[in-house]
Amino acid sequence: MKKNVGGLDRFYRLGIGFLSVALVFVTESLILKIVFALAALIGIATALIGYCPLNAKFRIDTTKRKAG
Repeated sequence: MKKNVGGLDRFYRLGIGFLSVALVFVTESLILKIVFALAALIGIATALIGYCPLNAKFRIDTTKRKAG
């Protein structure tokens, strides 16, 4: 897997992930808890791994590699 998640993108993914974790504990609805938990898991995992399958599918690369 070629990394396709850059520094600022990772920062935002971690932020959204940890915000989603906090929302899991605040919300009352079971469905929303599940949605926030999944958002947290996906956000934190893609930030730590540095690879996002959706970015790969749409050929988005936020790393700062030079072409050529």
